[in-house]
Amino acid sequence: MQLPSKSWSIASCAQLEQRDELAAFWLAAPEDLLQSLWASPVGEATKTLVRALRSDSHFSADQVALRNAIGAKLSGGFQTPQAIQLLLANFLYSPPGLMRIANAHSQLPQWLLSDYLALYEQATPPAQQVFNSPSPSQAPSPAAALPQPDFGVFPATLQELVGNRIQLNRLLGLSNLYYIDPEDQEILQELRAIRLSLIEAIERCPEHQLEALWSTDLGDRYWALVRSGVQKEAMTPVEEQKKQLVTHKLTPGNGSGFGSPGAINAFLVAMVLFEPGSMRVNEAERQLPAWLLASYQQIFAESIVQQA
Repeated sequence: MQLPSKSWSIASCAQLEQRDELAAFWLAAPEDLLQSLWASPVGEATKTLVRALRSDSHFSADQVALRNAIGAKLSGGFQTPQAIQLLLANFLYSPPGLMRIANAHSQLPQWLLSDYLALYEQATPPAQQVFNSPSPSQAPSPAAALPQPDFGVFPATLQELVGNRIQLNRLLGLSNLYYIDPEDQEILQELRAIRLSLIEAIERCPEHQLEALWSTDLGDRYWALVRSGVQKEAMTPVEEQKKQLVTHKLTPGNGSGFGSPGAINAFLVAMVLFEPGSMRVNEAERQLPAWLLASYQQIFAESIVQQA
């Protein structure tokens, strides 16, 4: 057990942005006290910190890793041990609009449901929805009632993307949402569109710049996309064309294969189009650069090992 390095208090943790301390508290909280803790100043501080998040909020590499680990745990459903503790910790790193729970009414306990809906699914507070509801003749159309956020145009280059936290977090949020609920067609279509834009940006990038770019938050977002499982979906004609192009680029012969110009770009594209476990790199330790090898082995090639 690691001893704490500093003290903290509920009274000031929201003001001091002490998300990590509060997340650690929730992860260690006893299950039979969760409801009373959520109704206490601990819950209020958590909700305050969630409301302070924006789509372009910055998270450290450790915080992103924790959020991804929690997402992987929760992919098994809310029957997973400590699921609610994990979810409450995850709230602290999940901006409203970038997380959604499928079938929340049946998945969450009643004491948590209304706060989850208010934080993540309701455009206006519940009281305002009740008391300011328009008459039937004035009721807006469903499209008007659920305005879609404007994220702007996805950057054309990876260099622009690295500096665009809104689009980086959008990529992460969509990847995690699809991983949790692959049946949501709206999420799927939006993720496919952003994946295609990312592919085109990768294709344009000079190969010698990839290592530096993948050492930024872009690398974490890319691997979240690879982990999402969206590769199992049937390809559109454009996606199939991209897949064939990278297959040709990575096939040895006629100046292609690893070691040829643009091969690493093609391989990065391949991993978001080929399902993990369906593509193997022979002698990966020799063929792939060190900055790419470990993540390839842990995230993409692990399915090959499991199937062997």
